[in-house]
Amino acid sequence: MAAKIHVSSINSYIDEQLTIKITGCKKNTKVSVHAITYDEKQKKFSSYATFIANKKGIVDISSQQPIAGSYDEADAAGLFWSMRCTSSKLDDYFEKNNANKVSINLILETEKEVLDDVTIHRYFYMKDTIKEYVQEEKITGALFHPKQKGRYPAALILSGSDGGMQEHAAALLASKGYVTLALAYFGVEGLPKNLENIPLEYFQEATKWLKQLPYVNGNISLIGHSRGGELALLLGAIFDDYQSIIASAPSTHMTPGMRSGIFTSTSSWTLNQQPLPSITFKFRLQTIFSMLKNWLLKKPISYLSIWDDTLKIQEKTENARISVENIRIPIMFIAGRDDQLWPSSQYVNAIENSLQNKHNRYLYYENAGHFLSFPYSFVSLPANVFMNVGGGMTMTFGGFKQANAKAAKNSWEEILTFLKENNN
Repeated sequence: MAAKIHVSSINSYIDEQLTIKITGCKKNTKVSVHAITYDEKQKKFSSYATFIANKKGIVDISSQQPIAGSYDEADAAGLFWSMRCTSSKLDDYFEKNNANKVSINLILETEKEVLDDVTIHRYFYMKDTIKEYVQEEKITGALFHPKQKGRYPAALILSGSDGGMQEHAAALLASKGYVTLALAYFGVEGLPKNLENIPLEYFQEATKWLKQLPYVNGNISLIGHSRGGELALLLGAIFDDYQSIIASAPSTHMTPGMRSGIFTSTSSWTLNQQPLPSITFKFRLQTIFSMLKNWLLKKPISYLSIWDDTLKIQEKTENARISVENIRIPIMFIAGRDDQLWPSSQYVNAIENSLQNKHNRYLYYENAGHFLSFPYSFVSLPANVFMNVGGGMTMTFGGFKQANAKAAKNSWEEILTFLKENNN
């Protein structure tokens, strides 16, 4: 009998746990499975795991610990989250924003030959969800909603400093029974090029537009990660239009604008045509020299020390603090203890210590970094730790692939529970 790969579903949702088994092997022999996929920029990512077949010639990848490979514990999703960029020594960021399926090729090998291969397809939405692009006079985004008639709770999904829109996240949440708008606010045609002086009234218009759709029941939640998390908290503190907020790896202070990925002296946000205050960065020479040294040595660079230097001068950051205490709706905060982009867990911990809202949820993940949860992270995609930003420079966002993947899995389950509890 020839060795074969068996997957519980060739076509599945991205968050669906798959069972992968190998049959027909020679008993007690080594076999390896390689996984290969490509991101939106066509960067190649791969992983592998080597197993010993049992006396019946079977390997259960879903529950069996590999003897070698890109991950080292029994994990049904190990081959997916442990994939690394093949063109980079340190790894690179897996870029995914659109809602197209992700195809992963699984190849079964011995030391001498290829025994079998199969391609699986992971979806963010299927035929029971409708996708529409929105390009109105004041709103740009991608709308997803259930095909079945009814009135559903809605969510605005806010991108971070990369701009554009998180279509894949909106699609997946829509498949769970929500109307979702992946709202763009810069970085796409017809909108500002950079994250500078973005009027908060734009989001209020998008909220009103979403609320009036005939298949929306009037409940709208805000979901944002990183700068999107900052934005979600800011909107919740100013406008009384939302049912709940999910802020992942957020800042609790307004951060300066960005141009081509670099911080500027301008404000990110405006209200009533007036720029809102933002923190002013403080750089110590020691911090700058340390970053330059890592760049020259081609070591990953962390931005965390810049924030540490800045936040020590509290009186200079107080006017840029978001008035989270003004938010009267439930908030779910998600943070990694090893976030190396900015101190999100420190921000969230300060909020937890100062607010007495029993409806809030606080999720902290040890050894997890900045990219640890929806709408930016999914357990079945390569977990992101590093990013090549050009000029031979590599940024680290913190955490480890396994810890980030575990956080993505657990927090996604918690997010769905939180939304259900607050949209009844």
